[in-house]
Amino acid sequence: MNRLWVRLTVGFLGIVLLLLLMVTLAVNYSVTTSFRQFVTETDMTNLGPVAVDDLVAYFRAQGTWDGVGPLLPVGGNGQGGQGGHGARGFQSFVANTDGVVVAATNPEWIGQPADAIGATRTTPLMVDGVRVGTLGQQSPGGQRMVEAEHRFTEQINTALLGIGIVAALLALGAAIFLSYTLARPLQRLAERIRPLTSSQVGEQVPVEGPTEVRELAIEFNGLSKRLAAGEKQRQQMSSDIAHELRTPVTVLRGHLEAMMDGVYPLDTEHLAVAYDQTIHLARLVEDLRLLTQAEAGRLELNPRSVAVKPLVEAVVARFAPLAQDAEIAVKYDVAPALPSINVDASRTQQVFDNLLANALRHTPPGGEIAITARTSSRGVEFVVANPGVLEPDELVHLFDRFWRADAARQRDAAGSGLGLAITKQLVLLQHGAIRAEAHDGTISFIVDLPAAA
Repeated sequence: MNRLWVRLTVGFLGIVLLLLLMVTLAVNYSVTTSFRQFVTETDMTNLGPVAVDDLVAYFRAQGTWDGVGPLLPVGGNGQGGQGGHGARGFQSFVANTDGVVVAATNPEWIGQPADAIGATRTTPLMVDGVRVGTLGQQSPGGQRMVEAEHRFTEQINTALLGIGIVAALLALGAAIFLSYTLARPLQRLAERIRPLTSSQVGEQVPVEGPTEVRELAIEFNGLSKRLAAGEKQRQQMSSDIAHELRTPVTVLRGHLEAMMDGVYPLDTEHLAVAYDQTIHLARLVEDLRLLTQAEAGRLELNPRSVAVKPLVEAVVARFAPLAQDAEIAVKYDVAPALPSINVDASRTQQVFDNLLANALRHTPPGGEIAITARTSSRGVEFVVANPGVLEPDELVHLFDRFWRADAARQRDAAGSGLGLAITKQLVLLQHGAIRAEAHDGTISFIVDLPAAA
């Protein structure tokens, strides 16, 4: 199963089992080693340090174990002698480094492997840090000691195995509980998200559970709000497009039907009205296409270095006839020694054409439009100002699609309502910034464009 709580359980249990195995091996090794060291020290006590020291001194002097028999301890008191089987059944021997008995209180052991003569207690014989042989003893008590050592080791291993099984079961239970506790808030979040449909976009889910799950819920709620805002904008845009298309289509259809029914004569004057509506429709469709491409970042741009003053002079020259017909003065002021700007010349021209056309539509006869250019932290700041009054809540919507102020709706029925929205996207695509300000009876559009390198 590819469920989170199952994977967490398996991972947690695997880690616990690995730790248990490491602890078990460490405890087993430590206990066994300590016990054997204890037994070795006990053997040293029983054999007597004098005997061990004498045997080591003998080998150091002779370089061989030949003739070492008289030094072998008997009776557990550290005194040598070959007499019989030794006191209280105690026997001892010396084995070489190959494990073969070379001297013993029991002559039958000589020449046999030390492992073949039964349970014994042994003590290594070391000369200058090198093992040169083994001193062993065998007695009824020693044999019982060996058997006790085996039983002790088996009991330790059994106890460790039992502890490991119990700990593994407890770890499994704890892993399942913790994993399910961690995964359950995610399951609840998924259960709340799953039924949501497109009509329920914007709904919020409860923020609960661990910190990470709470953060996920918060991010989901934020995404839901953004999707709801986008859906609302899409619906509003569809409604606005339908509204904007309906007027020219209705006018065009009415004129064509009137000419077909003979109400209007089929002459140039009435055909010109229909033609004007087709031009308006074509402009609206092109504006929508341009705005969509700009917002998606798919509009092709060709940025290059453009001088500021010729750009402003060209804009003013293009609108001079229109301004003269509308009895509106257009003035400009370009600060000296301005740097060139890094922009697409044609798209930047479109930006200022939209701003100046908007200013002309909303400036009464006898009014004045002022264009200024000055340096800024980004590069060059352009200001297009015309007389007018807008409330703060109207300034917020100036760059929205199809939005027009109430007063403008009465004077500007032919506008598409997309000019400023397109202007904003064109400025942003060229790494610039645009904003609108209104104060002292003047509306100003400020465009900040980057300087060329």
